Amino acid sequence: MKRLIPFLLLLVVFVSGCSQPLERGKQIREFTFTDQHNQPFSSKELSGSPWITDFIFTNCTTVCPSLTSEMADLQAELKDQDIDMNFVSFSVDPDTDTPAVLKDYIANFTDDESNWHFLTGYTQLEFEAFAREEFQTFVLKHESSTQVVHGTNFYLMDSEGYILKEYNFSNESYKEELLADLKRMK
Repeated sequence: MKRLIPFLLLLVVFVSGCSQPLERGKQIREFTFTDQHNQPFSSKELSGSPWITDFIFTNCTTVCPSLTSEMADLQAELKDQDIDMNFVSFSVDPDTDTPAVLKDYIANFTDDESNWHFLTGYTQLEFEAFAREEFQTFVLKHESSTQVVHGTNFYLMDSEGYILKEYNFSNESYKEELLADLKRMK
């Protein structure tokens, strides 16, 4: 019996935590950038729907293809579950990642662009400040390199642009955690 009490207390704490709504973090500022169709895309277009975002660049030789592939898997899985979600991938290399380059890049991962927006249309310094100030993450492009150092998390945003949670995609359980959090949002 003495062994059972700590287990039951832990179970009660765990179960009660699962029923709590996600806490809101920072609300990111409104933005208008350019999407893969060379059209203005505003954060106002995301209003009313939750969204998942990440940071990528198309000539990345390390993690970005995996990030984008994971995002494509999430897009397909959530669509199969009838979960209304937008996806936003911010380019961390706007000088290279033109709308046409982003359009070609997304085609390598999905043919469904209906709710996935690849964004560019800002300067490198503007975006480094945006990532730092709005997402508290780093983006740094060294002048002597074609590669960009950047954060590799996914961010779950609510329908009003608040950061609810960030997920380390290299953690094997991130997807289960994210799906559970989406169910908590309903």
